[in-house]
Amino acid sequence: MFQTFEASTSPDQGPPRLAALRDAIAQAELDGFLIPRADAHQGEYVAPRDDRLAWLTGFTGSAGFAAVLAGHAGVFIDGRYRVQVKDQTADVFTPVPWPETKLGDWLIDHCPNGATIGFDPWLHTLGEIEALESRLAGSGVTLSETDNLIDQIWPDQPGPPVGKVSAYPDDLAGKTSAEKRHEIAQILKRAGQAAAVLTLPDAICWLLNIRGADIPRIPIVQAFAIMRADSSVTLFADPAKFADLELG
Repeated sequence: MFQTFEASTSPDQGPPRLAALRDAIAQAELDGFLIPRADAHQGEYVAPRDDRLAWLTGFTGSAGFAAVLAGHAGVFIDGRYRVQVKDQTADVFTPVPWPETKLGDWLIDHCPNGATIGFDPWLHTLGEIEALESRLAGSGVTLSETDNLIDQIWPDQPGPPVGKVSAYPDDLAGKTSAEKRHEIAQILKRAGQAAAVLTLPDAICWLLNIRGADIPRIPIVQAFAIMRADSSVTLFADPAKFADLELG
């Protein structure tokens, strides 16, 4: 698959989608909602299903996030995207220079009477939320876990990726999966740990000597795993991806 530079979004799609999101925010009895460009694995690249920021705003940069309130919709972007965001988004969205402007400060400034801001906990790290809650402490602005509101209003949202998984040759990997699992198991034992939870697809692909096709141009399989001190692994993924594949 070759990369193209054709526009996949249009600014005129933003206003009606923003209005629909604000309706969903009100129905959820919230005052705002956070939309990161992220998936449950916190990877730099996301599958079409997880490209919620681009669907809502039109902005297709590789990093950024949006905060939507009843009267404000900020798109936070770093210095690489100051021109791009203006070209891709309608004027209902306000570009916010980030990290110069911190999200916590922006929320406090735009919610002087307090607010409850929803977020999908699958798309944020614990450290990120804890840091934001610390900044918001005493401001009257609070965070609330919720279902993803974008998913509720995206009528033709792509399904979860189901790219086929293939075995990666041991001679190219350098070690068999069994050898890698044994080494990691020894590390867990020395650390006095029974298991480790793996959330990064690239780490799982390395450990099991597999490659996937869930992300365009990135050979990973979206999955979670538990690596145990007895060298066993429990893999959490769509079984359809692993049809006819035997893992060692």
